[in-house]
Amino acid sequence: MSLKNKVVLITGANGGLGQAFVNYCLEQNVKKIYCCARDIKKLNIIDKRIEPLTLDITSSFDINNLVNSIDSIDILINNAGVNNEKRIFEDFNNDFEVNVFGTLNICRALHSKIKEKGSIITINSVLAFMNLPIMAQYCASKSALHSIMQAIRAELKTKSIDVFEVFPGPIDTRMSKNIQMQKTSPAEVVKNIFNDFNNKIFEIYPDEFSKNIISMFKNNPEQLAEEFAISIQ
Repeated sequence: MSLKNKVVLITGANGGLGQAFVNYCLEQNVKKIYCCARDIKKLNIIDKRIEPLTLDITSSFDINNLVNSIDSIDILINNAGVNNEKRIFEDFNNDFEVNVFGTLNICRALHSKIKEKGSIITINSVLAFMNLPIMAQYCASKSALHSIMQAIRAELKTKSIDVFEVFPGPIDTRMSKNIQMQKTSPAEVVKNIFNDFNNKIFEIYPDEFSKNIISMFKNNPEQLAEEFAISIQ
């Protein structure tokens, strides 16, 4: 799908990856971008095609306001998410509330706003496939999100809406500031996402780390589990 003259809605638009999505869409001559964030004062409004909208994806009030504030869209980009870096026996924080139920509620609320032959792009994580125990709650929430997006893909196929899911490794944003390893730039991740998007690849691995992890998961899951377990040893 060409992005020219399309209307795009991006959640979590004030983050590093969100801003990269905004920049890419503007470069591709979209008609309009609904930029959604909990605090719209943190949005970088660099173009008249950007319309800022307040949105906490866990707030039914915000979601209802969003539905009433927008017209039809061509692409929904579910970018909002959180990683509280909690192990499994620690008190539960809001990883599930945001990553799972927040994203699900956005899809429920907005799928009827998506035009025929439109698309949903959801940012997941390659950790959806194998739990890294040092951030177990985040990984578990991403696994649940993957299952949900598979169901949404089946539901919306009958309405000619394509559902894409992205499984990146570490991206050089605030969310991964505590991860001490090589990270991919947000701009490169977005570019790779849309390369696969245009080729109708519905499960996207946009960086070398994610490609390596999914390959290992498919070929030697026991070794991958052992290596990930070292994170808490």
